[in-house]
Amino acid sequence: MHLSNRLEPKSFEHKQRHELLIKTRNIEGKLRRIAQSIVKCPHLADDIVQDTYAKLLTVRIEEEVTTPSAFITRIVRNMAIDKVRQMTFERSLFSGSDQTEFCPADNVNCPEARLSGCQALRVIEHTLQELPPHVRNAFYRHRVDGYAQNVIARDIGVSKASVCAYIHLADQSCRKALKYAEQARPA
Repeated sequence: MHLSNRLEPKSFEHKQRHELLIKTRNIEGKLRRIAQSIVKCPHLADDIVQDTYAKLLTVRIEEEVTTPSAFITRIVRNMAIDKVRQMTFERSLFSGSDQTEFCPADNVNCPEARLSGCQALRVIEHTLQELPPHVRNAFYRHRVDGYAQNVIARDIGVSKASVCAYIHLADQSCRKALKYAEQARPA
């Protein structure tokens, strides 16, 4: 009698864990969307969903879980919130030594997306430096400084159509360079 009481909770816990793992697999897409809505990165969301499986394998289940979806969703939400807190803490801790801190893509939570954004900005910067100075100047003044094309045309002594063509040329050059860089990147 005493021995069977000790075996019952283990079989109950094993059965409950198995049901939770199956439920997690069934709602994995929903869990990924929940995690991504919090961490703002599909790669981190995938990691959190995988960590959820690990958590379910190690968590001690003492009582019956009556609403498995809510239980699993709560685990995912908590793990995602913890991840955001950890990243915020690390960012504040290492902000002085981070080379990407001046990168406009720095506000992205996902490290892969931030790196990709910074690489894209470097490609754009390099492409613009290769353009003729009058084209680069028109592009910067319009896209960065926000000047109207007719104001730029008046200031540099060309027609508005020329300024429009300069901006278009710079824009197309940047798009082409980004597309080439994306194709050249290893998969």
